[in-house]
Amino acid sequence: MHENNMSIDAVLDATRELEAIIEEGKAKIDGGVHLELCAAVMKVFKIAKGLKKEASDDGSDDSDDEAELDGEENEESDSEPERERTEDDMGVNELSDLWEWQFDFGRPGAVIELDFPIEEIKTSEQPKRVCAAVRVLNRALKGSKPDDPADAERILEWKEELVAELAIRVCSEILEGVDDRAFHNPNHEEHWLYSCICDEILELFQRLGENDALFRTKLRRNGALKGVQAYAKECPYCKQAQDVLDMLKQR
Repeated sequence: MHENNMSIDAVLDATRELEAIIEEGKAKIDGGVHLELCAAVMKVFKIAKGLKKEASDDGSDDSDDEAELDGEENEESDSEPERERTEDDMGVNELSDLWEWQFDFGRPGAVIELDFPIEEIKTSEQPKRVCAAVRVLNRALKGSKPDDPADAERILEWKEELVAELAIRVCSEILEGVDDRAFHNPNHEEHWLYSCICDEILELFQRLGENDALFRTKLRRNGALKGVQAYAKECPYCKQAQDVLDMLKQR
């Protein structure tokens, strides 16, 4: 059991090293590929941590003289129902897929409404939930049709609510590295997800501000320009940050 724990610790250490390499080479990696790499690393990290927890919780050993369970006990054990998966068991990709289906592009009658991802962005202590919430909004915007009157009206309402409910302000503070949850802190347990969150926020700002001078002004007033500037300074080779910065400077 001790050797198993040592092996799992080695996997966790290697995963952290891989995360650092991906982060260092972020500027040379396409935005979509970077997100996929981050998601893959998170999946490995989660599995390794789960295996370590199982190994730590298992009080049995593998000695030859350990008592065998009789057939009846084995049969009873095999018949135990599996625990139902919850959102806590899901990674960013699976969680965002679930919420995206429930949000249904923000259409009337959806399982969750806009206030749900907004609240997750503002209050969740879990980086994966914040990342998934922003991604849901990105996909909804990407799937909308600006030339469709109903979609155009809905997007306009979203923009106003994102500002009024301070979601834009919070996203700006995350980019700036002043958000109280400190996802930006290298000592945070899931710091490696911080760059994924920022990629999603940058994409959200880009989609909200392009071809909308009035909303670019609202973005600037809610700290978006300051936040993107700070993030671009920390990641000078991040093309996405520079592109959003150039857009926000447009009048």
